[in-house]
Amino acid sequence: MQKLQRRDFLKLAGGVTVSSFVVPDALMANSGDDLGDFKAMVVVDLNGGNDAINTYIPTDTTTGSTTGYEYYAKARATKVRIKDNDMMTDLRNQVNSSGMLELNGGTNNLYYESDNIYDNYVKGLYVLDKKGFDKKVAINGLMPEVAYWLDRGKGAVIQNVGSISAPATKDDLRNKVVKVPPFIFAHNQQQKLAQTGQAASINVPTGWLGRVADKWSGLPFGSGVYKMNINLSPYGRYRMFFGNSTNPMSYGGGGPVKWTRSFDPVLHLNLADNGSGDMFHNAYNKINKNIINQVAETVADWDGVSGDNNIFAGLKDSYGIEFYDASGNRVQKAPTDEHKIDRASDKSDTFLTAAKLIKIGKEKGFKRMVIAVSMGGFDQHATQGKTHSQRLRGLSLGIDRFMRSMEHLALIDNVTLFTVSEFGRSTGSNSDGTDHAWGGAHLVLGGSVQSGSYGRFPDLTLGGDEDYSNKGRLIPSTSFSQYYATMLKWFGADDDVLNYALPELKNFSTKDLGFMKQA
Repeated sequence: MQKLQRRDFLKLAGGVTVSSFVVPDALMANSGDDLGDFKAMVVVDLNGGNDAINTYIPTDTTTGSTTGYEYYAKARATKVRIKDNDMMTDLRNQVNSSGMLELNGGTNNLYYESDNIYDNYVKGLYVLDKKGFDKKVAINGLMPEVAYWLDRGKGAVIQNVGSISAPATKDDLRNKVVKVPPFIFAHNQQQKLAQTGQAASINVPTGWLGRVADKWSGLPFGSGVYKMNINLSPYGRYRMFFGNSTNPMSYGGGGPVKWTRSFDPVLHLNLADNGSGDMFHNAYNKINKNIINQVAETVADWDGVSGDNNIFAGLKDSYGIEFYDASGNRVQKAPTDEHKIDRASDKSDTFLTAAKLIKIGKEKGFKRMVIAVSMGGFDQHATQGKTHSQRLRGLSLGIDRFMRSMEHLALIDNVTLFTVSEFGRSTGSNSDGTDHAWGGAHLVLGGSVQSGSYGRFPDLTLGGDEDYSNKGRLIPSTSFSQYYATMLKWFGADDDVLNYALPELKNFSTKDLGFMKQA
């Protein structure tokens, strides 16, 4: 009888996702090269289709320009139109010598001048006027923390990204010179395309990061507990992390789950060592034993950066509020939460979980880690001012706490955070909402990001040459393949890995968008 391998045990286990692997240097596709120091990526999934045009507002004022604020304002109903009120000077005046935003300084106090978060959603924006931005894009007024990091030169905005298999004009798509992605405006199908990194088919079983793990592992598992890809999503296991021979590690947003009082791991380990001789019984026992050992190791690692060993003790957010107290418990009811950000928007704990896992990976000598953080509720056909405002506020606070954590750990140059979303929203609007669309801008932050705006700004004319419909569904000018490839090149991927992970990349002449510093 053929001997069962460990990967076969895991297949028998079905939903077991805690088994994991380190990426040893000897197994890397680039094993002959020096991969250098530790690097990590954090994927922030804005689930439901983020309204990118109200997040990163076009502000070009060149006369006759169809890519700037004039055409944005023409397309947007008043209820969901961000006012052309630049608050960047006020924001800069509020930053003190310690890099904190003064709660009581300036005229741009978000937290005490209104009880209605919607008022601040539409009241104004932060025009990015230096380090490669040239006043052509602004950040929503509810995201001063993100504006602060971009103003420091720690990030980029990538224009009009979406699922498209090759460069295409409207005529190319209508004449079928380039294939329109299947089920173009359907959430679940477009989520698959964004996660597989392939726009031509929804039937690709593996994800772009899973395929990278395939290339870099050489074997399904290494000698350690952790995998390169770690999923903190509440929406199940992300396709982007699954390869042909690898799968992700999954946690809740709060990190590893510890034993309950009624669970005796020693007893269960002893039971697992006493197989009956039956193949399936022994397989189950081996799985059980592996899981117990792995949970024990991850919990021990977690305790090493939490509790009495809290690595974030004394670390403060942009407003001088500590993230956690000395024992690692989250500080509640900070002034930044005055507007009662809802549970779906408050991802601070998940962002801090990602930070702790990155610290653990660095200390254990890992070379590469990827962590997914997801936020739901971006599908806003109506009442957008009420809901999108909540999401942007929570996103900005969570990102700020994560970035300050990386700076505190001296890892900001080693970590890149970036957003994805299955599609953007329509440039045209309903009375107080927007519809499913196609291309949309994305955010990249980190110490290794080349500051500025990248990609081509789209023509915002409703029914124009870049509108797939008359609603403002923008045809992407940058593909997810190009977006991902630029980060993977910084991550250490060579051409062989890039071509395997992103097979549609060959269809684009520009394969590196230039927003990442390369060693």
